[in-house]
Amino acid sequence: MTAGEAAIKDRKDIDYIEQFWVGLFEGDDIYGWSTILFNNIKYSKLIQSAGNYKGSSETICQLSNNNLPDDNFISWFAGVIDGDGNFDIREESGKIKLKSVRIKLHDRDVRILTRIRDKLHIGRIKKINGKPYSLYIVSTMVEMKIIINMINGQIRLKVESFRKSCSYFGIEFKESNYKLKPFDNYFAGLIDTDGSIVFNYPSNRIECNLEIKDNEYSSRLNLDDVIPNYKPAIMLRTKIITGIEGKTYKSITFKYQTVGGMMHLYNAFLKMRLYSDMKFYRVMKIKGFMEVRSYSKFPKGTPQFKKYADFLIDWIKYMNPLWEKVPFVSKIR
Repeated sequence: MTAGEAAIKDRKDIDYIEQFWVGLFEGDDIYGWSTILFNNIKYSKLIQSAGNYKGSSETICQLSNNNLPDDNFISWFAGVIDGDGNFDIREESGKIKLKSVRIKLHDRDVRILTRIRDKLHIGRIKKINGKPYSLYIVSTMVEMKIIINMINGQIRLKVESFRKSCSYFGIEFKESNYKLKPFDNYFAGLIDTDGSIVFNYPSNRIECNLEIKDNEYSSRLNLDDVIPNYKPAIMLRTKIITGIEGKTYKSITFKYQTVGGMMHLYNAFLKMRLYSDMKFYRVMKIKGFMEVRSYSKFPKGTPQFKKYADFLIDWIKYMNPLWEKVPFVSKIR
């Protein structure tokens, strides 16, 4: 049984029908749950049979099996949650309670949230008023349990809150393997959320960086094999938080920052698809960059340097309203 099949089994709880309707109309969904609902055979059949649902748990489970998420998606989804997800744990009357599972992303990356919602057919997306962020929220008991079961054994960073979430549902917590296998989509989920694709102008190369909080869990993360033939450099950093005396933030950064590794990076993300449009665009331009990279040595005003400069401006402009403030732009215009 795959992780997806194990997770979907929980749909046989007949309370799902009631929980689904509660979740559907709870809050404002800016993307129109009703459209998805009535265009989805699984849910339309489920709702049609809601009037006589007693004893229909096997039917619900069977319908659900038509749209099982694959293991690559589940790994990517776990990476997204470990990056910008949150298990909203509260204490009520002395007891731990999971209120919701949330993922908060910049509106620029809302495609990540819509992919999750459309793939799982659960949860909703809300725009945060007055801010350029959106939330994917799952808050019904049955749907939260589906997600906890689905990603159990895949969470490597948000371990403490995930362990409490497992305990809340009576689910046995599964330890993750911290040594990622080649082309593990969990890594793509982390890059989609906490990673960056940047241009190092002095070194004339495109880099991929991942910076996460340094703790007992992140220090165990082993990315040596996830991009074959390209091990990251690892750096530990301590930042002083301004305005709070004695407060620091410790992070660990994995850097893919060699000229010789750029094509390995490009080929890896052909297999581990990124769903942050800006990051995907940038990493997919690596192949073209290799063709014009040497033109940086030509004098300004030559056709070769202009081609190099035009490429970089196109690269930095995409989905970046502040591109003109990037320091290297003034050097190539």
